[in-house]
Amino acid sequence: MIKRILVSLALVLTIVSTGCGASIGASSGEYRVSKVLDGDTIELSNGKIVRYIGIDTPETRKKVAGKWQLAPEPYAIEAKNYNESLVSRKNVRLEFEGDKEDKYGRWLAYVFVGKKMVNEEILKAGLGTIYFFPKNRKYEERLVLARNEARASREGLWDTCITLSSNEAPNYINNVCVVQGQVLDTHRSKDAVFLGFGRSGTDFTAIIFAGNLVFFEKDGIIPARDYKGKYVEIVGKIRDYNGKSEIIISHPAQIKVIE
Repeated sequence: MIKRILVSLALVLTIVSTGCGASIGASSGEYRVSKVLDGDTIELSNGKIVRYIGIDTPETRKKVAGKWQLAPEPYAIEAKNYNESLVSRKNVRLEFEGDKEDKYGRWLAYVFVGKKMVNEEILKAGLGTIYFFPKNRKYEERLVLARNEARASREGLWDTCITLSSNEAPNYINNVCVVQGQVLDTHRSKDAVFLGFGRSGTDFTAIIFAGNLVFFEKDGIIPARDYKGKYVEIVGKIRDYNGKSEIIISHPAQIKVIE
């Protein structure tokens, strides 16, 4: 009997000392926010990092020579500050679905303070863009609507968001812009669909990862076929990848045919 008690006590002490009792897997419920990392990422008191589902805010840091350095993109500090005003040192309710973790081990969640969904509030403030994971779609329409309303009223980053041609995209790396141009070529690999706006390897490209094609299929769209040769408008953050400017399209709301 004594031996059994000692074994049980040792097990409890091990769980407490490692923190496993608080972080054994994502479970919907209430948690305490210990730190706000940026506009769409927080750290909980149990040590877990949480990435907000459905949104993407400007980055506050970038990696240089293997080390992270402070290098805020436009509206990155505003997004972080607003996130802090909503959740810092507060109890939040996390809601999970589909994929509960990303490839970095961060929890993927909808975050609520009272009745407010923080993911949605940040989009309403115009401090982020939509970014969806294929298996996390519960609030898809609600989040798209929040982005649309912020864009229409020119809230936050939408106030300085400009419309440019695809050949101007390399001049606006790390900015959220509206890029217009003709899709001259398309290519489908097992990993993604590529929409090419030029003939050279350094021209602007839009990328739809294979997992996100479910959003397009729902609307009856086959991107490699339906966008080829069309003049389109793409909304998103322009990034540099090996000398090529590109935008990742995670949802049909980011692209529309204009001709």
